[in-house]
Order: sequence, then C-alpha cells, then structure tokens
Amino acid sequence: MTVMVCEDTVEERETLCFLVKRFFMDINCPVKIVAYENGESLLKDWAANPAGSVKIIFLDIYMAGMSGIEVARKIRETDGDVAIIFITSSRDHGLDGFSVQALQYLLKPVGYAEVESALNKCVKVFFDSIAFMEVLSDRLTVKVLLKDIMYIEVFNHACLIHTVSETLKCYRPLDEVDRQLRGMGARMFLRTHRSYIVNMRYIDDAADSDFLLKNGMAVPIRKKDKLVIHQAYRDYLFSMLRGL
Repeated sequence: MTVMVCEDTVEERETLCFLVKRFFMDINCPVKIVAYENGESLLKDWAANPAGSVKIIFLDIYMAGMSGIEVARKIRETDGDVAIIFITSSRDHGLDGFSVQALQYLLKPVGYAEVESALNKCVKVFFDSIAFMEVLSDRLTVKVLLKDIMYIEVFNHACLIHTVSETLKCYRPLDEVDRQLRGMGARMFLRTHRSYIVNMRYIDDAADSDFLLKNGMAVPIRKKDKLVIHQAYRDYLFSMLRGL
C-alpha cells in the first residue's frame, strides 16, 4: 500500500513520515511512504500511479504554489476513494474539506496520537485488503494475506492454514493464532470449534451444526456455544450490509 505525504516544511514532512511509518509497523502492515514538498510534484506522480494503488494522502493546506485544497480537488477528478487527510494550522477550511470528502483535519503540531486516530479510520476501510500474518511453515517465513485465508484447523498436532491457493502447516497452538487475529482487529474470523477458525467472508450457508464454505468444506460449530456462534455470524453479516 502506498501513502503520499505532501508538506513543504522539511522538518514537519520528516516527522509526519516517521509517525506514519511507526503506525504501520505497529500493526504489522507493509507500507510505501512517498514524500513531496509541493502539490505540483505530487500530482505529477499521481498521474503516473496505477489507479487505486495510493490509499492515503496527507496534504498540507498552506503551501507555496498549489494549496492542499487545490491538489485535493484535482485528485477527486479521477479518484473518489483515496483517503485525504489535511494537515493545517487553522480550521478555516472546513467547508472546503467537506467538498473534497476529506477524512480528517490534523492541527499542527501533529503528534502520534492524532496520526494514529486518522489512520485507524483508514485501516477500518482498507484492513481486509492489506492485513497479513507471518507463518513459519517448512522452516520458511511466509506472509499470508488475511483476506486469502478460508479457514484454519488443527490436524495431527499441526495448525493447517487453508488459503484460496494453498495449505500452510505450522506448529503454533490454535489459541495463539486466535489471539493474534483478535489482536490485529481481524473481525472476519470466528472461532467455531476448539479445532477450527473460519473466515466468515467464505461462508456460503449456515446450518445448525456447521458452516458450509464456498469451496464445499463443512466447518463444525461447537455444540454448547452454537447460539453465540450463530449470533456472531449474523452480527458480521449485518455489519457488512451497513458497511461498518
């Protein structure tokens, strides 16, 4: 994922890049940060990037040459989805920010708490497509996108991670994997059984005692907790419908 940072003051630009990098390191997410000293150079690169490759743009409002608002208007001519976060020393541009669908304003001097708050909003939108976990499989460290994991099961004392393209074997307790996914905020995963975790985006049908996945696999539901598990799945479907 690419993040663009446009700030004409060297010190503030370097600080902002550091804070953005820190955030993505904390959530174990790879990121490419590209910094610019003016809006004109950003727009030149913007035109050369594949559509959708840039997910987040930090824009200083008061810059020599084009202002951040002017840059944002140019960006919105071709992309309505990229998250725009304004950096400013004044709140006077609130209505302008609304017109270009700005996600948030950060007032200078910008600290980590403000950057973290803004990026957490972005991650809620982009999480499914960018989040990954590292798995030690056959003595190799493999990065696995969470969106590609269909389900995880315990078999012969090994943890099998079934993805859309392969099955990875690792020797970690399922409880530990479950805690990691929860800690990452991966809301699409559900512990259905002491030996199974399922990615709810791959559930095709919900029966009384199991979930039928889109690949035909039936994942069992723990009998004593089936009402709670079914309710969790219904809550997930509702949140997807509402875009939460």
